[in-house]
Amino acid sequence: METEVAVVTGGAGGLGQLITQRLAQRGFVVAIADIDRDAAAELTAELAGQGSRALFIETDASNADDIRRLMAEVASLGVLKILINNSGGWLAGSQFPESDQWPRCLDLNLLMPMLAAQLAIPLMSSRGGSIVNISSSAGLASQAYGSPEYGAAKAGLIRFTTSVADWVERYHIRVNCVVPHWIGLARAIREFEQMTARDRVNSGGLVDPEVVADTVVDLALDQSSAGRIVVLRAHRDPYDVDPASADPPEGSVDKLSR
Repeated sequence: METEVAVVTGGAGGLGQLITQRLAQRGFVVAIADIDRDAAAELTAELAGQGSRALFIETDASNADDIRRLMAEVASLGVLKILINNSGGWLAGSQFPESDQWPRCLDLNLLMPMLAAQLAIPLMSSRGGSIVNISSSAGLASQAYGSPEYGAAKAGLIRFTTSVADWVERYHIRVNCVVPHWIGLARAIREFEQMTARDRVNSGGLVDPEVVADTVVDLALDQSSAGRIVVLRAHRDPYDVDPASADPPEGSVDKLSR
């Protein structure tokens, strides 16, 4: 029986760790693509103790050479079935336009997930596979945002997902996207607890990371899903959106009716 492999970028900690654990428990050999050696070592040991298998492939998810090396190593492990493009986030320091490092944010949050998906095609297409991109509510918002480069990259990841919905016919690869609001991981919890009561309400609350991980894995394993954009917000069930759908502004006039 061939070894079925799953790749999780940023898979050693936070949300990525939860996703790695779930995929390993479902029998996949999980390639943890991360830069945190200590966290990856702890996680692989934990999974080994449970009878599951994961291995660490040191990867800077913002670096094209690292992504190419990652996918080349994955090809030697077995049959690639699942790719979770989980790595992402703001970069430390100033943001666009003050920052001169903003292109790296686009690399991390958009270009490298696209590259990983491209390199996954020959590894998946003969037997079929699944890619789940993890975006952010920042990519669906319309108000001003503190990191324009991050918001733009996450919006691009959503559109990339819908743009390749036909991969299921072309390559037998299903590509979907999960769009969580503020995830209740350790740092977010600390920030949330320091907010005023009004600001907490205005923030929309924190999404349970366990729910996000479950949604990602369920979507990855759902043979009927392709091109879906699934939004997660606090205190409600996941729901699908069509990013191209929008009601006209209130009070606007249909020119054809004039």
